[in-house]
Amino acid sequence: MNHKQSKQRTRLLEMLRNHPGHLSAEQAYLKLKEDEQGISLATVYRNLNLLSAQRIINKIDDPSNGAMYDGREYPHYHFRCDVCNQLFDIPGIYLDIDKSVESLMHAKVNHHRIVFEGTCETCLKDKTSDADVKKRASS
Repeated sequence: MNHKQSKQRTRLLEMLRNHPGHLSAEQAYLKLKEDEQGISLATVYRNLNLLSAQRIINKIDDPSNGAMYDGREYPHYHFRCDVCNQLFDIPGIYLDIDKSVESLMHAKVNHHRIVFEGTCETCLKDKTSDADVKKRASS
């Protein structure tokens, strides 16, 4: 289905592409509302759903934060920290495994999303620092 390009959708896409991280619909709405007083949260949700359905943006289902949106166009994976709940892009690696899965499953793959979960570098350092402080305190 073709959708007429709107000023609000264009602005939303531009904002997502220029944002260094990932945004929820509510966060995107608040950022847009700073510049566009007439935009509604429903409009933001509708446009995010449309853009992700058209695979113009990435929608990442996050168990802690709900849906997060990523405007980066290049194919990439994500890493979610179990401690701070931040979502990070994984640069540089992307496996084109669709053909292998199609062959194995005798099916047609349209796209794939992979989100790795674990503890980010900052939280690992914080855990190490906390353990050092506790160790020194018990000495």
